Amino acid sequence: MIDVLKAFYSVHYNFGILAIIILLLAIFFLSKKIYIFAGITLLVVVAFNIAIYKMTDGKSWTLEAAIVKDQFGMEKKGDPMTFSVSKNWVNEQGIIVDRGDTIHHWCWVDQLWENFSETDVIGALWGENKSKKMIKASESHAGGLSE
Repeated sequence: MIDVLKAFYSVHYNFGILAIIILLLAIFFLSKKIYIFAGITLLVVVAFNIAIYKMTDGKSWTLEAAIVKDQFGMEKKGDPMTFSVSKNWVNEQGIIVDRGDTIHHWCWVDQLWENFSETDVIGALWGENKSKKMIKASESHAGGLSE
């Protein structure tokens, strides 16, 4: 479990910072002798780490390759990439780094962010018609600027 969390927190350090802040809140409650809230926050930290472990360990995520052009202008489709904690995130030296500081990584956090970024917030809040009107208005405004 520790190896999975080390690999996860080294890439998604924002989750690690959140766990540390909750832990510091528990230490604050202990310093004020509010043991019930300290116990609750410690349980939240443990549950948070267990949830991350369960969502990460033993799972793999596959990214389909895009069609790219090589230096000669020939189009080809690359190989799909599969990521998992045990095989692709960590080796003996640590996180796999290729060509400088590029970290090859994909997991449930990235998938959630991808799904969220495709969400039409205006359409969800005010309805599809309002969303279409705003898109049309912004496109017509942008078209007027280019002339």
